[in-house]
Amino acid sequence: MNSSLDLNLLPIVRQGGIEKAELPDMYAVTPPRRTAHGREADSLIIYLSVVGNSPLAPEAHAQLLQQLAQKFYKTSGSLTSALRTVAEALNLHLLDRNLRSTSVGRQGIGQLILVALRVDTLYIAQCGNVHAFWVKPTETQHLYDPQSSGRGLGLSRTTPMRFLQTKLETDDFLVLATQPSPNWVNTPLKTPHPQGIEVFRRRLLESGSQDFNAVILQAQAGTGKLKILKRKTDAPAMAHPTVAQQSVEPETHGQQAEDKKLGIPSSSVPASGTTGQYAEDKKLGIPSSSPESIYPGTSGVQTPVVGQLESVPLPAKTDSQPTGAFGSMPSQQGAPAKETSNPSDSTPISIPGQMKPKTDFSNIRPNPLSKYFTSFRLTLAAVGTAILRALRNVVATLSQALLRLLKNLLPDADVLRLPPSMMVVIALAIPLLLATIGGLAYLQRGRAQQHEVLFQQAEEDAAYAVTLTNPLEQHLAWQTVLGDLDKAENYAVSSQSQTLRTRAIENLDNLDAVKRLDYQQAIVGGLDAGVRVTQMVATATDLYMLNAEQGSVLRAIITGRGYEVDPNFQCGPTFGPVDVGPLVDIAELPPGSFEDASLLAMDSTGNLLYCVIGSQPYSAAMAPPNAGFGEPIAMTLDRSDLYILDPKVNAVWIYRNLEVSQQPRLFFGDDIPPMQDVIDLAAYNNDLYLLHADGHITKCTYSGLAESPTRCDDPYPYSDNRPGKIHGPTIEDTVFSHIYFLSFPERSIYLLDPLNQAIFYFSVLLNLQCQYQPEEALAEGDATAFAISPNRIAFLAIGNYIYYAAMP
Repeated sequence: MNSSLDLNLLPIVRQGGIEKAELPDMYAVTPPRRTAHGREADSLIIYLSVVGNSPLAPEAHAQLLQQLAQKFYKTSGSLTSALRTVAEALNLHLLDRNLRSTSVGRQGIGQLILVALRVDTLYIAQCGNVHAFWVKPTETQHLYDPQSSGRGLGLSRTTPMRFLQTKLETDDFLVLATQPSPNWVNTPLKTPHPQGIEVFRRRLLESGSQDFNAVILQAQAGTGKLKILKRKTDAPAMAHPTVAQQSVEPETHGQQAEDKKLGIPSSSVPASGTTGQYAEDKKLGIPSSSPESIYPGTSGVQTPVVGQLESVPLPAKTDSQPTGAFGSMPSQQGAPAKETSNPSDSTPISIPGQMKPKTDFSNIRPNPLSKYFTSFRLTLAAVGTAILRALRNVVATLSQALLRLLKNLLPDADVLRLPPSMMVVIALAIPLLLATIGGLAYLQRGRAQQHEVLFQQAEEDAAYAVTLTNPLEQHLAWQTVLGDLDKAENYAVSSQSQTLRTRAIENLDNLDAVKRLDYQQAIVGGLDAGVRVTQMVATATDLYMLNAEQGSVLRAIITGRGYEVDPNFQCGPTFGPVDVGPLVDIAELPPGSFEDASLLAMDSTGNLLYCVIGSQPYSAAMAPPNAGFGEPIAMTLDRSDLYILDPKVNAVWIYRNLEVSQQPRLFFGDDIPPMQDVIDLAAYNNDLYLLHADGHITKCTYSGLAESPTRCDDPYPYSDNRPGKIHGPTIEDTVFSHIYFLSFPERSIYLLDPLNQAIFYFSVLLNLQCQYQPEEALAEGDATAFAISPNRIAFLAIGNYIYYAAMP
C-alpha cells in the first residue's frame, strides 16, 4: 500500500538581484469537503505567470487562480482530464482577453505549471516555456520540452500541454520555474541530502542569476498536506550596539557575513544551531459562511515555520469579488504569521565591570499613526457609551408608559408591584431582545442583498453567453452562470434564480446532447435496505432484479400504482441434481425455450437456473469446454445462441440454440484479444461487443471461414461530435459499467455511466446519439444496473432504489 506524502512549498524570487519574499504566481490547496467524483484525494498547486506587455493586475491574478482551482475540484473523471480542463479554460480566458486588446497591440501569454498530488505521485501539466527539475539522491532530471509544451496560453484556441508523472520518495525535491536561472539549466542541480530545504535554497541562490522565480517542493512522509513556507524579513533595529557589544561572540561573525552575502538575515542562524528545523504553524482557516466555496475546510493546508521561515499570507476575504470568465468565487482567507524580532538582536549585553550603555532614544520616531488609533479608540468608546445611554433611556421611557397604561386598565395597582430582581431581569432582557430582533433583520436583509448582487452577476454572464458563437465558449460561459447561481442561492432561492438555472441547464443539455427523463420510484413500498441490484431484465409487464447480496432474483409485476414484488417467485441458489450457487447474471429467455421458464440465470461455476413463474426453478450444468471453465462472470442471449464471458481463461464460449449439454465453441479464431479486464458483453448476429473496465470496447465479427477468420478491433473507437469532445477509444469523463444491445426500433447500443447516473445511446458504429439523465436528483451514489423494456421504459437501479421513466 502506498504511503501518503506531505509537500513543503518554498518560493524563491529574485528581481534585479534582490530577493523577494512573495510569489503571487503560486496557489496551493487541498481537497475541500465537496468535490466532483475523483477529486477527493487530489491536492492542487497552480503556478501561473502572465508575460508580455499586458500582465494581470494582482487582484485579477489572485481571483483567476482561485477560479481555476474551483474548476479543478468541480471536474469529475480522470486526473489528467481535470488538469486539461483547467488549462483549456485558462487558455480561452487569456485568448478572449488578448483578442479584445488586439487593436492596441497588447497581449499576455500564460506560462502555466499544474501539479496534482495523489498519495505519493505527482501529476504535472506544463504549458509554455516552463521548467521542472527533479532532484533525487542519485540523479537530477530536467523536465522540459518546448515543442510539446508550446509557446504558452492565450495565443490560439488549441491548448498545447505536456503531461508528466513522477513517483516521489521522502526528501525528494522538485523545483518548478516559469523563469528559471540559466545556471540551473546548464549546471545540474545537486541533491542537498541530508541538510534540508534551507540549504537547498541557498545553493539555488548561489547559482541563480539576477532575475528568476521558482518554487521548491520537498516531499516528506505525511498525510497529503501542503505546507507553504516563507522567509521572514529582517526585524527593524531598536538600538545600536556599542563597541563592547560588537566584540561579543566573535566566532559567529564569519558565518553572519557569509549569510549576509547570500541574502539571508543574520537572525536566520540562531545561537542554538537549529537551522533547518521545522515548526508547524496553525492550520489555515476557511470561512464557513460560503458552503459552495472551493476551499471549505482546507485544514490540510498548513503554514509551518522553517528556522526563520514564516507562513505565506493568503488573499484576504473581501465583501465583493471581481468576476471573470469563470464566475465569482469567495477568496481564501488567511493571515500572515506575526513577526517577532529576536531579543538577542536588540537587547544590550551586560559586561561585568562596565557600566550599562545608555540607549539613545532621540532617533526613534513615534509611529505617526498611533495617535490616530488612540483617538479612534476613544471616539469609538464614547459612541458606544452614548448608544447604550440612549438605549437605556428609551427602555425606561417605554417601561414607564407601559406601567401608566396598565395602571389605568387594571383595578388593582398592587399587581404592578414587582420585586427589584424581576425589574433587573426585565431591564436586561428587553435590550437583548431588541438587539436580537434587529440583528436578525439586518442579517436577513444582508443575505437578500448578497443574493441580488450574485444573481445580477449570473444574469450578466448569461447575457454574455448568448452573444458567443463558438460552442466550446458557450459551454464554458453557461457553466459559469450555474456557478454564479450556486453562490447566489446559498443566500436565498428566488423564482428568478430558478428560471435562470433552468435556462442554463437547457443550454448545456443542448450542447452535451442530454435528454432528461422524469424518473419515478418503480417499486411500491421500495426494496429492503439489504438489497443491492446489479443486473436487471425488463419485459413489457415484468421486471427482474438480481440481488447481488444474496445471489437471487426478485420479480416485480406492473400494476396501476407501479411495480409490486412477487413474493412467490423463486429464483436463487438451489440444491438438487445440480447445485447452483449465488447467481452472477440473468437474461430473458425466448418464449418456449425451456418448459415455461421466463428467465435464465447463471452462477460463477457455469451452472444454469431456469426460473419459472409460479413454480420451482430447474437447474442444469453446462457442458464445459475441454480445458474447463475459468470463472464465468456474464452472459447474453442473441436469439437462441448463448454467449458466456469467461475472462479468467480469456474466452467467450458459444452454445448454439441453447444446447448446453453439448460442448461450447470458442468464439475467436487465432486472433484472441486480451480480456482480463472485460466486465460485460453484448451480441447481435455475428458481432460481439466486449466492454472493458476502463470504458473502451472491443468489437469482434465472427466468421467460420478459414479464408476470412474472426477478426477484432481493439479498441473500437467512439465518435463524439459534442463541442470540445474528441473521437477516441473512450468518452471523456465517463467510464461505462454495463452494455446492452437493443434491436427495436433500430439496432442500438446502450451503455451505463454509473458516476453520472446516465444512459448513453449509440449506434452500432458507436456514434453517440444522446445521453439520458435524470430530470430531478435521485438517490445518492453510483448507478448499479439499468434495463430498457420493449415498450421503451428505462429502468435505473441505485443500490436498492429502482426508478423508471418513459423514453422519448
